[in-house]
Amino acid sequence: MKYLFTGGGTGGHVYPALAIADEIRNQQEDAEFLYVGLKSKIEARVAPERGYPIRFVYSRPFPGYLSIWPLLRFGLSLGMGICKAILILLWFRPHIIVGTGGYVSAPILLAYGLLARVGLSRAKVFLYEPNARPGLLNRVVGRLGHRIGVAFEQAARWFDMKRVGVVGHPVRRQVIDVDRCQGRQTLGIEPEKKVVLVFGGSGGARTINEAIVEALPQLRQRADILVLHVTGRYRGTDYRAVDDTAQQLRQLGLDGDTADWYWRRDYMDDLHLAYGAADLVVCRGGAATLMEICACGLPALIAPLSGQTDDHQVANARRMEACGAARVLYQGVRWINGDIKPCLDSDNLARQILDLLADEPQRLAMGRIARAQPTLDSLELIKVELANLAAGLRPPPLNLDFPEPEEQLPEDPNALFRWVQKRLDEKDQGRQVTDPEWAYLQYQADRLLASTAWYEIPLGARNVGVKLAGCLQYRARLPLLLEVLQDRRPLGAWQRLWGGDYRHGGILRRNVVEFGLRFMGVADEPVEAALIRALAEDPYFEVRAAAARILGEQHAGSGAAEEALVKALDDRSGRVGIEAVKALGRIGQDPDLRNYLSRFYLHHNWQFRHAVVGALQGLLDRQVVAPEAIAADLEQILATSPYFKPEFPLKESLQALAERLRP
Repeated sequence: MKYLFTGGGTGGHVYPALAIADEIRNQQEDAEFLYVGLKSKIEARVAPERGYPIRFVYSRPFPGYLSIWPLLRFGLSLGMGICKAILILLWFRPHIIVGTGGYVSAPILLAYGLLARVGLSRAKVFLYEPNARPGLLNRVVGRLGHRIGVAFEQAARWFDMKRVGVVGHPVRRQVIDVDRCQGRQTLGIEPEKKVVLVFGGSGGARTINEAIVEALPQLRQRADILVLHVTGRYRGTDYRAVDDTAQQLRQLGLDGDTADWYWRRDYMDDLHLAYGAADLVVCRGGAATLMEICACGLPALIAPLSGQTDDHQVANARRMEACGAARVLYQGVRWINGDIKPCLDSDNLARQILDLLADEPQRLAMGRIARAQPTLDSLELIKVELANLAAGLRPPPLNLDFPEPEEQLPEDPNALFRWVQKRLDEKDQGRQVTDPEWAYLQYQADRLLASTAWYEIPLGARNVGVKLAGCLQYRARLPLLLEVLQDRRPLGAWQRLWGGDYRHGGILRRNVVEFGLRFMGVADEPVEAALIRALAEDPYFEVRAAAARILGEQHAGSGAAEEALVKALDDRSGRVGIEAVKALGRIGQDPDLRNYLSRFYLHHNWQFRHAVVGALQGLLDRQVVAPEAIAADLEQILATSPYFKPEFPLKESLQALAERLRP
């Protein structure tokens, strides 16, 4: 029997495939195996080490935003991968294809679909879906699978129920059989130590690595703690896990002897021993990782990877939090070297770790709930599924009684914004928003703020992030929004041809003012300074107009704001001048403002005259000017106000002001 396994990119796809292959190899001595993956990913090293031959294809992840060049690169890579996968399938001629998800398996599965359609492949396909919400690939190619094994019952609703089997997660035997005493003795850890295992999956996680190192000065205050930190071996153009972590430790003065409280490892082939030794785990939200820590009965702080197309790590983490087995630490964002980058709050991480280490009953309760989650016989269940496929047997269809599905947030950024606005309206009407839900909504704002695409379809994920931050009154992001508003880095020549100016475009800067600063309602000195600068310097007239409007709404009593608004009366854009006039009517304190406004009494644009009338009313209401000071000017304005309909609002305002000034 020939088995072809495909799935990779991360250990969450590779290790389940290898766990299944190991079980088959132990029982079928004559079975032949082939693993198909990417040359640059973890499977290129791990599969041969476990004794499995491997072949490579081309593939790349589907872009999280529908931008032209990423789509072209994706299509080209996938097309080349499918061509190579066709050759592999025709050469190896597998009887069973096992796909464990991830974009790495796309070429083989799509190539199989093409060959099966023309009768050149008779293989049976078993797809495995480890997540509570299926990944994009498995949702697309689900119809190609003869059987689909899911780890969670709720994932079955995405597929044809006649072909679905609930099989749990194939956890490695070493993890299932892990022993606490054995783990500590083998690793040389003292029994009294409280061990915090920190890792970010097979390749490591930059945000987790950086946050745990930043948290070390706080963590070392507890004398019995031991942080076992597995950095991973990721090496990219802007981050190298091993080297950058070492440099960060040096900068904090932590590069000396830390053997009694902090251990750093690049990689651990014997991670199951670390599981056995740990009291608490800090990890990503991949299904494989979560099922392994559940099998060990470990409480966890989960920092799921954000920005994925289907956000399945967040869905996995929220499910674990909902049942009480873990807490979720969402990735946030911050301004780093002139751009918005994802990050993990190191202070919150340290606080959560120390809180759980100090609360042993809570940790034990979380561990018991975690241990109840996985199906520990899943390898046996999957072997039965594969045996039935090989024999041509079809198990009875599932008849699952699903609970009410959780409401899924819209994937389109603008639809998501409308959904959040509706949820906030319900909050105002008395429907409670829990702390975990509030944190999840703030995470959605951060996820969109971290979008890096210059041009997106639908346009403006980062724009929507700004709007969400404002609507949620997410004041922790106020400094970041001020950085965006004041960013003056120019775009390249090609991008300027499409109407851009600065790295963060005019529409985005306008939304920072109209949604972010306006809804947050903070009127401190940094906000005022940023608005005054935008009013004076920003090249986009809508940004200047919005800045004038917010200064008039929220910065009463400020001499600097009033001075800036007076200067804005000379702005080249009429819209900005009109907003400046209105704002001066709201916050102006100088009795001589009438002299600045008088030049608009006879302005050819009736909207200017209308704004002046409103400003004069505001100055009268606040007793900045006396009625007799402007009574003489009123007839001049009235005489220039025609009666046709477009100017009727101005006429009404003038009549109201005239009535007020009559003795």
